[in-house]
Amino acid sequence: MAARSGLAMRLSWMTAALGLGLFVFDRVTGVPATADSLMTLVLFVMGLLSWALLKTRHYDGMTWMLVVFLFGIASSSAWFYGSVRTMNIVLIPMGLIAAGVFLSRRGMVWTTVAAIVLLGLLTAAEALHLFRSQPQFAVGWRTWMTQVACLFGVAAMMHLSRTHMRVAQQEHQAEAVQRLETQLDRDLEQERFANLFRSSPAPIYVQSVRTGTILEVNPAFEQAMGYTRGQVLGRKDHVLWIQDDRYQAFVEQCRRGGRTDWHSITGVGGDGRTVDLQICSDQDEGPGDGLRITALRVPVAAGELTQMVPPPGEVPSA
Repeated sequence: MAARSGLAMRLSWMTAALGLGLFVFDRVTGVPATADSLMTLVLFVMGLLSWALLKTRHYDGMTWMLVVFLFGIASSSAWFYGSVRTMNIVLIPMGLIAAGVFLSRRGMVWTTVAAIVLLGLLTAAEALHLFRSQPQFAVGWRTWMTQVACLFGVAAMMHLSRTHMRVAQQEHQAEAVQRLETQLDRDLEQERFANLFRSSPAPIYVQSVRTGTILEVNPAFEQAMGYTRGQVLGRKDHVLWIQDDRYQAFVEQCRRGGRTDWHSITGVGGDGRTVDLQICSDQDEGPGDGLRITALRVPVAAGELTQMVPPPGEVPSA
């Protein structure tokens, strides 16, 4: 949008300068102040208004103003010239091109309908001899200048349209590349976490924060607790613990969110045996349904632990 706006503002200044230059040239060379000559002042005003509307970011307003001015100049030229075959009638297609570059599909449809109706009215007016004068088919340098100005206008609008398409394509391509890189980074992080999770000697299980169901366990958990992966997936973790005061203290800290301290707790193994454990849990900060990762320290003999497991979120030592 910035590139398109900057180019459009330069075109507005060029239009204003062209209109003012032609008006001054006519006065210097002694061209009579006819309606056709005074149209250059209208071109100057149109350029200034376009620049002001672009400066205040009224893009649609600038386009509609441009369409109205171009249609108005074409109609006035036909009226004073005496025929719809005036050279300035090409300003109507130029207004339609401007609508196609800047406006929405609905705006372009309405502009097309207005152009068709306007050409019909001008043609009917000429057929009924309602114009002010009879057309004069003499040509001169002003005819050529008008043709050149119209060609430059069409070329400028086409260049503006191509610039807009190129910028939009580059932005879309950059967004697609960024999205792909983000997805690749996410996949790599997930793969790295999965490898660490599976190979960790620490018993770990992962839960949904929203539902509390167990989503995944690692092989160390299966070995330490005596449950197979299929026995615990989709279940709540309360079946793993003796629900005494120590369990309630752990649950209460989990409800407050974030990372818990290490808690002593009594677990229930897959064979029904009870075992004293230490447990620590951490909740991620992701939006929506986050994850809670819980790690265990399992004693194998009196006063001994299988491993000193770091809190969740830290990489366990191999």
